[in-house]
Amino acid sequence: MSQRTVIRVLWTGGFDSSNRMVQLSRRQVCIQPYYLSGNRRSKQRELNSIAAVARDIQEHPDTVCTILPLITVRLEDIGPDREITAAHRRLRRATEIGSQYDCLARFAKTVAGLELCLEKAESSKALNCILKYGALKLEHEVLNDPYCVIDKDRSSQDLIRVFGAFRFPVIDKTKLELVEGFRQLGFEQTMHKTWFCFTPVNGEPCGACNPCRSAIEEGMRFRFTDAALKRYGNWTRTWLANKTVRGLLSRLQLLEVADFLWKQWARRRRPS
Repeated sequence: MSQRTVIRVLWTGGFDSSNRMVQLSRRQVCIQPYYLSGNRRSKQRELNSIAAVARDIQEHPDTVCTILPLITVRLEDIGPDREITAAHRRLRRATEIGSQYDCLARFAKTVAGLELCLEKAESSKALNCILKYGALKLEHEVLNDPYCVIDKDRSSQDLIRVFGAFRFPVIDKTKLELVEGFRQLGFEQTMHKTWFCFTPVNGEPCGACNPCRSAIEEGMRFRFTDAALKRYGNWTRTWLANKTVRGLLSRLQLLEVADFLWKQWARRRRPS
């Protein structure tokens, strides 16, 4: 038997990376999953989801892939890289991408071809950052299985340092397209075992953290309880109110500056 291709996937137990695992289950490949372990409140739920999804894949009659043992890496064991950290800081200042992309980029530097499962979403700050400071291009290197990479000829150096080591296998798909992918491959129940919430409430997704809000806004309300959707509504109303207040304050500040400049101009125009 010929040696199987190894696909390296950053697996969080979340919706997007679990979808990628399901996609690869139909291919004659070895999947090497990686999990970055920090002090998130959701850590154990993420690991439980990884175990549950892996079990479903292995027990499915159409599975032909091999899932290698999960490699867990502690965040504190990822080596420093001043250039990556500085580049991430500049991009984060301009686009508010997540703090996690600093350590993810430093880790990806040590794992060739690591897949990062970002989906196509208007709310994705990482995708918006990529499109603002660079571009993607399509590759077909692995088993005619297309994925995107950063186009280094059309991207800034900061973007290349932070995202240039990754492959993006699902970045052209929306959340609802990923939902359909689970269903078509016979894993509809499996997608309910994924986990994406940072701050669970009573063992359920909170509805207010960044991943929860993104999931709701991308059409996945069916994954949330009524209480979580209410928290999402409360967060949205609070955010809009704060935005309105900030806007009013900004306009007041502009008026104060204009009044000050007018007074300065008028004072100079007075005859001595």
